[in-house]
Amino acid sequence: MARPPTRKIITIHDERESVRHARGLISIIDDDQAIREAVSSLLGLEGYATETFESAAQFLEVLERSEPVFPGPQCILLDVKMPGLTGLELQRRLIEQADTVPIVFMSGGSGAREAVQALKNGALDFLVKPFDEETLLAAISEALDRYHNNARHNEQDHDVATRLASLTEREVQIARMVSAGMMNRDIADKLGIAVRTVKLHRMHMMRKLGVANVIELARITDRLD
Repeated sequence: MARPPTRKIITIHDERESVRHARGLISIIDDDQAIREAVSSLLGLEGYATETFESAAQFLEVLERSEPVFPGPQCILLDVKMPGLTGLELQRRLIEQADTVPIVFMSGGSGAREAVQALKNGALDFLVKPFDEETLLAAISEALDRYHNNARHNEQDHDVATRLASLTEREVQIARMVSAGMMNRDIADKLGIAVRTVKLHRMHMMRKLGVANVIELARITDRLD
């Protein structure tokens, strides 16, 4: 999973780094030191925060420690062929951990099979070395945009889940029935309660969910299944 954006600003250096993180943190994983340093330097000049790792195992160690970082989008720039754990194997590990940080692969000696597998597993792009500056920056920008979109969707999902969890068992029943198109009297007959009671539960349910009509309600109750 993405490392927690909970690091606090203490020093002037921290403040400068927090500005870079707000633009984006790129984790560069490549066993070639020259590549790591060149890419890190380029992205640093573009105002990004970077961190470099010589192996996938080293990156996983940091991830497992859940070290906090300053708030901001994140992405991974990942080499395919490395000693030990390969880039594709790391990608699979991250998928197993439900990690949604976007990955941009880079490789100088991989074939079409590796590229297809990486993209099939959700990689945002597959860059062939040597790649030019414009291509790299475009891929990074797109990856950070995806991170923002994923974060926004996760927040929305959490908000909906919280609202659904606030419903009573009876309100959940009525929400399902209203979404299915049943009228208040039909619901009352099925549940063996008064129409007025149905209306009261319905009013409370709609208010808790923050919906104004049946269409909006149906979109949310789909999450109950």
